[in-house]
Amino acid sequence: MNLPTVENEWLQLLRGFNDTAASYSQDTTLVQQFEARAAEQPLAPAVYVKDVVYTYGELNRAANRLAHALRLSGAGSGSIVALMLERSFDMLVAVYGVLKAGAAYLPLDAECPPKRLEAMLSDSSPGWVITEGGESRPSVLPSTAEWVTLDHLADLDLPGTNLPEGPQPGDLAYVIYTSGTTGDPKGVLVEHGALVNRIEWMQKKFPITDKDILFQKTVYTFDVSVWELVWWSTAGAAVCLLPPRKENDPRVFVRLIEKTGVSVIHFVPSVLRLFLEYIGSGFALERLNSLRYVFCSGEALTAPLARQFYHTFPEEQGVKLINLYGPTEAAIDVTYHVCERDSLDEPVPIGRPIDNIRLYILRDDFSLAPIGETGQLYISGAGLARGYLNQPQLTMERFVPNPYEPGQRMYRTGDLASWNREGEVMYAGREDDQIKLRGLRIELGEVESNLLRSVHVKAAVAGVRTGDTGEQFLTAFVVAATDAEPLPEQDKLRALRAELALYLPAYAIPTEMIWIDEIPLKRTGKADRSLLLAIHGGKAARS
Repeated sequence: MNLPTVENEWLQLLRGFNDTAASYSQDTTLVQQFEARAAEQPLAPAVYVKDVVYTYGELNRAANRLAHALRLSGAGSGSIVALMLERSFDMLVAVYGVLKAGAAYLPLDAECPPKRLEAMLSDSSPGWVITEGGESRPSVLPSTAEWVTLDHLADLDLPGTNLPEGPQPGDLAYVIYTSGTTGDPKGVLVEHGALVNRIEWMQKKFPITDKDILFQKTVYTFDVSVWELVWWSTAGAAVCLLPPRKENDPRVFVRLIEKTGVSVIHFVPSVLRLFLEYIGSGFALERLNSLRYVFCSGEALTAPLARQFYHTFPEEQGVKLINLYGPTEAAIDVTYHVCERDSLDEPVPIGRPIDNIRLYILRDDFSLAPIGETGQLYISGAGLARGYLNQPQLTMERFVPNPYEPGQRMYRTGDLASWNREGEVMYAGREDDQIKLRGLRIELGEVESNLLRSVHVKAAVAGVRTGDTGEQFLTAFVVAATDAEPLPEQDKLRALRAELALYLPAYAIPTEMIWIDEIPLKRTGKADRSLLLAIHGGKAARS
């Protein structure tokens, strides 16, 4: 790729915006950092779950026993170990045990649609699958995978000591599946070195100590969970585990913050709104005095919501609101913006690059977009994932050569953005058909591909409709197949939802389905989603 002709002033300005170089522990991993903390403070509280407190020593020994078991059965660098566990102390043991063994953990939700689960297991071919236990092997597990149950391991005489050799920075740390435009999820491969860069930047910018407690509330199949799972253990802090399936319950949040003294918490903006509404009137804010940092990511943080946050929390309380942005393909987050109480204009920036990350906003010819001009956002630097599991062509398409840094790669995000004059990035939407709804990443193409599996569907387009109250709904516009068995509309809707439930998680199943005669097209030949939403905005049938 030839470097486009660019005015020197733009290159100089860009270098200033991307001046994020920092020296971190390139010869170690977060596993070694946790082990060092466990050696220094074995009796210090590490994990708060239900009414039990586990120490650093207890977590380290339990994770070591699992790591020894995995190593004895052949797991190590390059291995993938799938986890099918609910949020619990055992889940933490499994994550740390797999990492200590040098393998990569693959978080799976046992309650996700069976066909989707089968697709991820078939694609990843894990050598081991860790579950809570049970009398018989779950039928969904691949025949080639070794089934490891944590209740069985507890009965074995395994050493609780650290393994002599842990993972290396270039080893895989985790594999997380995201939505795919073809109808099948795709596995993102993230190495230890990229994760170290992300966590050590966070500790430098927003330091925590042994007085802090993080709230682990994100479902572990989403990448935000990763920093919630590991950051605290490298800094001598502790973690409080939210009970499973309580991710949207502000009453539970408040109870646990007050009970344990949680000081760091993450919200998707839509859930932050629920939280602020719950505590907004007649609430004793001293119950939340422990809070120091509130991080937001997953969808756009609006200025009104940020203002509501600071209106709710008085200045003397000292809690900060930080907006984060990043794709799974770049180790969780690549930008940050600290929302200041006296400067909350619309829109809220997604912010500046984190350390050792460089951002490029490019025109179609790969020339640099000037300040204020919208282009496509590319990411380069230490946080990039290795690529996609078993998808070399897609990896080449999305992780492309960086024309401004010979020999380096950059990730094509598909996001549109611009620089402002303060050197911060302003998010401007998606170039393709990927959306984030209530913080969850959804490929509209995946929804459409799975709709087309049905004998009742000839053509389909998915989109997001905004209701009268401002709430957003995933909507499907469906052209009926003329040769399918004739059924009443409501029966077809129920059948469609049942079929989609075999392949898609619940959040990716359209709330609304609208039967139409034909799909309008743009001049490019693509479906005109905007026109469909404008025409049919309030005429949705629900099942």
